[in-house]
Amino acid sequence: MAHLGKWFGFGRDDRFDAGVRAYESGDFQAAADEFRLAAHSRADLALRHRAKSYLAGALGRLGKAALAQNDQTAALDHLSEAVVLRPRYADLHMALAMVHEALGEYGKRNEEVEAALRINPKYGVAILYQASMMMMSGDHANGLARAVQAVAMDRRLETAVFREAIALADSGDWETAALKLRQVRPEGQDDPDFLSMRGDRMMAESRFQDAAECYRNALELSPGYADLHLRYSQALLELDQVENAVEELNQATTLNPDYAEAHAVLGVALRRSGKEQEALESFRRALDIDPDQVIASMEIRRRR
Repeated sequence: MAHLGKWFGFGRDDRFDAGVRAYESGDFQAAADEFRLAAHSRADLALRHRAKSYLAGALGRLGKAALAQNDQTAALDHLSEAVVLRPRYADLHMALAMVHEALGEYGKRNEEVEAALRINPKYGVAILYQASMMMMSGDHANGLARAVQAVAMDRRLETAVFREAIALADSGDWETAALKLRQVRPEGQDDPDFLSMRGDRMMAESRFQDAAECYRNALELSPGYADLHLRYSQALLELDQVENAVEELNQATTLNPDYAEAHAVLGVALRRSGKEQEALESFRRALDIDPDQVIASMEIRRRR
């Protein structure tokens, strides 16, 4: 694909580039400040959309850090804004659930856990949290069964901490077992923001197989987010997995019918599949949504 780096935002906006550097260095407040400015810049719609996505990621990290420091007010502010920007990220809803629990807002906690599981019914961390709540409420047997179900769905959860929780439950120490379940995290990287940004960087470095793996792992955590399907499709196209790319792009446009960039890249994939008329329709749809969409504009001009 031509102009790949520009499709991912790098090199088009100084604020965006500064935000990426700050995020990768761990300065999430600086990253949020830069992405906020890039999201309101005069750059094209695709870059502004990506800047908002990265802003949500930075806010999520700030919120989780504040939660760890028991600063519930800051955590609630950061995570609430992040969820507005990215309502389909299950991990953000789970972080909000923990904030609401710390504030004693158990109804809101339950709503956020349920929201996370609607987005991703196989989200193991959310299932374990639900199992923990069941155990704490006295529903021990069903809570234990739910915990075992979580591990059956995601074997990465079968860690030493999980086994310790099960041993505590077997000994009858249900309260400690429930608390221990909340400490279980999948082995390996479980931050979709980190994974997606790492994938973006690998795409810019032409490490397409590694990028595809990052996006695939991020999608396991946040399957309902259109932008991740788009990014994964772009890696698949670079690997000549065109049919798989079309599937991912159809997912993206189903999740967000007004996602101009996804329609444009779908047009590229359809063209490579020999479906010229369908490709043209996708390019036109992209331009209907965003008249300045660079990929669609370029492809339409090529056909004149």
